[in-house]
Amino acid sequence: MIIGFQVKQIDSKTFVNTEDAKKYKSININFDINIKNPILTEQQTPFGQKQSIAIEFALSINYLNPNIGYIRFEGSANYYQEDGLEALHKQWTSGSAPPAVQNEVANTMVNNLVPLALTISKTLGLPPAVPLPGVNYKGKIQKKKEDPTHYHG
Repeated sequence: MIIGFQVKQIDSKTFVNTEDAKKYKSININFDINIKNPILTEQQTPFGQKQSIAIEFALSINYLNPNIGYIRFEGSANYYQEDGLEALHKQWTSGSAPPAVQNEVANTMVNNLVPLALTISKTLGLPPAVPLPGVNYKGKIQKKKEDPTHYHG
């Protein structure tokens, strides 16, 4: 489990003005996630001093084709598990990081940083880094025949 998460640097830049960015209909948005340098460390937790693996991360959101800007975050996270932490660290440093741990770190990064990236992209005049849900009210709600009838409106 992730017991610590810290952003140490945020860098962002736009290469076009807001009006020019709006005229592009299709922009490739690329997420680049880099997790590196696992180090065994001691960390103070609400449950006392615990050993964890400190991991550096970088998350880059690149607006490509055309190249109109980027948003980049750098920081660190601390991973903890009750047993086998030293064996996990040895496995990771030998080049075979467990996918479940990498996924947990990457998903924590995305969950914490994408909302911030949305605010930064809006400030810079870049498109949202993730698709926003669309709402389309067409007046009366129409149900399909196969829909359950639990809703009474």
